[in-house]
Amino acid sequence: MRHFSLISLGLAALFCLSALPAKAGTLGPGTLIKGSGQAVYYLSQNGKRLVFPTENTYKTWYSDFSGVRTIDDVQMAAISLGGNVTYRPGVKLVKITTDPKVYAVAANGTLRHVTTEALATTLYGSDWSKKVDDVPDAFFTNYKTGSPIVSVSDYDPSQATTQATSIDVDKATVSTFPSDNQNTTSTSSNADAIDLKLVSDKTTLHVNDTVGLNATAAYAKGMRLITLFFDDKLVTTCNFTTLCSGSYKVPGSFDKTTYVAKAIAQGIDMTEVTKTVNIPVATSTSPDQGALITIDQPVIRPGQFTGITVETDLGIDVKNITIYVNGNAHKGCDYPGRSCKWSEAFTGTVGTVYTAQGTITDILGRVYYTAIKTITLSDNDVPAVQVLAAKPWIYAGETVDITVSGSDQDGTASTDVYDANHKLLKHCDGAALCIVTTGPWTQKGTITFYGKATDPLGATNENSTTVTVQ
Repeated sequence: MRHFSLISLGLAALFCLSALPAKAGTLGPGTLIKGSGQAVYYLSQNGKRLVFPTENTYKTWYSDFSGVRTIDDVQMAAISLGGNVTYRPGVKLVKITTDPKVYAVAANGTLRHVTTEALATTLYGSDWSKKVDDVPDAFFTNYKTGSPIVSVSDYDPSQATTQATSIDVDKATVSTFPSDNQNTTSTSSNADAIDLKLVSDKTTLHVNDTVGLNATAAYAKGMRLITLFFDDKLVTTCNFTTLCSGSYKVPGSFDKTTYVAKAIAQGIDMTEVTKTVNIPVATSTSPDQGALITIDQPVIRPGQFTGITVETDLGIDVKNITIYVNGNAHKGCDYPGRSCKWSEAFTGTVGTVYTAQGTITDILGRVYYTAIKTITLSDNDVPAVQVLAAKPWIYAGETVDITVSGSDQDGTASTDVYDANHKLLKHCDGAALCIVTTGPWTQKGTITFYGKATDPLGATNENSTTVTVQ
């Protein structure tokens, strides 16, 4: 996908604007302006001009360029720059070429990772992939990261668009999701004078990652410059602005366990403040979001089989998946799939504990780790539990059947079906299938159902499934 900066666009529409140059006194908040160059700006309520960094960004807010007014360059220079415009919430999905994760845009440039393809389809339709724009790395750091979208009820694209009635309204909206890293420190001889924030779009580092840094500074006397560093290497310097963004390509191998991003802000009176963010290297003890592992039966008898499944969500472009037991690789799946399963009989004495973990390597060579789970050998195994929905998605107003079954070497004494709050919906004695009709469900979103099985010796195990209401 090609991207065009409005600064360099050869758009005939901009060259053929019929409007005469506007007088500065006639300009009000919300006016679209340009000078002799091709860059287009939005005049904000705070008196500053915000630039549209790409044509795609502009088109999420406006259908054409008929409203753009031309002013002379002297008038333009008198209006301070206030940063970049971000995508209008809800209109498009975005990603960068160096990261396969797909994001929805929420208020105030907040990016929310769409964690599954099913969610993307539900929120944006079956052609959702055609609605994804690649944002150049240099502009990606104009955004901040919010909480991921894990259910349909987490995000409503049309509502997000409706609420963003203007760029000023969108910029003024306070996101309810954390965007500033918690592990930040600042030092200054006058720390209260400049309010400096530094955000990294990565919480852990992988080889070949591109880290986006975004710094904002507020100072009543005005800003002179903001400088960004990664690992004490200069990323970029931004002069006479309150917003500074840049990106850094991390090395193909690491020589330390934690790297430091840093921003230094300096006011026009030479007051200075520094903020840092510590970003650890991803390790086997720091599981990555989107790398998942499940154990069919985490407690089994010596010599009994159990299965290990490692899978990933929409955000990782898989090259291969490897399953490890006690640190040794036992199964590798070298294909562009999203799931890998391995079953084995585990031997040993009662009380032996095996550790299981998976790694997912993407096409850029980055390695993602699942959490570490255990398989314990016991006198009594826990049942294997299967929870099935009659349909993975339903329309509002429909009901859905949920079936729970259990299997165990000692047999199954009972099974139970629970709702999302673990409220018992149905109890069934014996090994027969336990089926309950739920609903009708009228509110759109994702519903989680749980199933539990108990064997005659009292051992229990639980599993879950989800149903999407459209």
